[in-house]
Amino acid sequence: MLAYFQDLLGLPGNIAILAICGLLLYFGAEWLIQGGVDLARKYNVKPFVIGLTVVAYGTSMPEFVVSFFAHLVEDSDTISLGNIIGSNITNIGLILGLSALIHPVHILFQSIRNQLLFLLSVSLLLYVFAIDGTLNRIEGSVLVMLLFAYLAALYRFPERSEESFEEVDLHKPLLALSASLALVALGSTLLSAGAWGFVRSSIWIAEQFNISKLFIGLSIVALGTSLPELATSVVAALKRESELSIGNLIGSNIFNILFVLGGIGLIEPLSLLAPSRQTPATLEFPHLQFIVMLGFSLVLFPLSFRRNKIGRLSGTLLLGSYLVFYWQLFAQS
Repeated sequence: MLAYFQDLLGLPGNIAILAICGLLLYFGAEWLIQGGVDLARKYNVKPFVIGLTVVAYGTSMPEFVVSFFAHLVEDSDTISLGNIIGSNITNIGLILGLSALIHPVHILFQSIRNQLLFLLSVSLLLYVFAIDGTLNRIEGSVLVMLLFAYLAALYRFPERSEESFEEVDLHKPLLALSASLALVALGSTLLSAGAWGFVRSSIWIAEQFNISKLFIGLSIVALGTSLPELATSVVAALKRESELSIGNLIGSNIFNILFVLGGIGLIEPLSLLAPSRQTPATLEFPHLQFIVMLGFSLVLFPLSFRRNKIGRLSGTLLLGSYLVFYWQLFAQS
C-alpha cells in the first residue's frame, strides 16, 4: 500500500515528504533536548548522562524501526547492516564535525574516556561476531546484555565532571515532571516518525537509479536515520550545550550496535553478507566499511585528549574524512 502511494506521488511528492519530515525532525530534537535538560536539572543529573541515555534512546529509535522493517518485512539484511555502519560513521564524521565547526565542543577527556573505550570495544566485538557473515541470537543476546550492563554502570558510577551544568541555563523555570516527560516522549515520537518518512521516501527515490541495497543503507538510509542526531546535536551546538551534544553521539553509536543490531539479532538472526561489486552474484563481507567505522571511533581519542576540546580544525578533519569516504563510495557504485 505504501509503495503504491509513493509511486502515485512520484518524485515531487516524495521530495515534499522529505521536507515535511525535516520539520518533524527539527521540532522533535528541540523538544527532546528541552525535556532531557529539564530532567537533568530536576534530578541533578549531568546533561552528559542524559545525552547518553534518554536522548540516545530517542534518536536511536529510527535506526531500530528502519532496520527492523528492512530485516523482517523487506528481507534486506544489508540495509540493516549498512544503516548502522553508515549511521555510526555519519554521527562522528558529519555530525560531530559539523557541531565542532559551529562551536568547539568542550569536554573533559576524563568524562568521556570510559564511554569511548566502551564504544571502541563493542565496535570490535561486533566485527568479531559479524566476520563469519551472520549475527545469531546468542551473539545478539550478548550485545543486549552488554547494553543493560552499560546503562546500570552509567547510573551507578557516573564519572565526575567539573563542567556538568556550566552550559545549561540554571535560571530557566523548571517544568512539571509530567511536562518534561511529555516533551521527551513527544520529541522521540516526532523524531521517529520524521526519520521513518524521510527514509521511506529516500529509498523510493534511490531505487529509481538501481542503487544496491548496501549502498542505500550506508548512504541515504544512514543519513536519514541520523537526522535526529544531526538536528539534536546542531541545536545543542547552537545553544552551546556541548556535553549534551557529544554525549548524544557517543551514546547513539553504542545504542546502534547494542540496541539495534543486538535487539534485531536476538529476534531473528541477521545475514551480513553483501553482493560483490565485481561479481554481484557473489556475496562478500564488507570489511572496508567496518574498518572505516572503527577508525572514526578510534580518532576520537586523540581529538578529545588534545586540549580537552574538539575544535574547528578537528571538526574540519572529521567532516573532510566523512566526505572523502562517501565520495569514494559514490565513485565505486
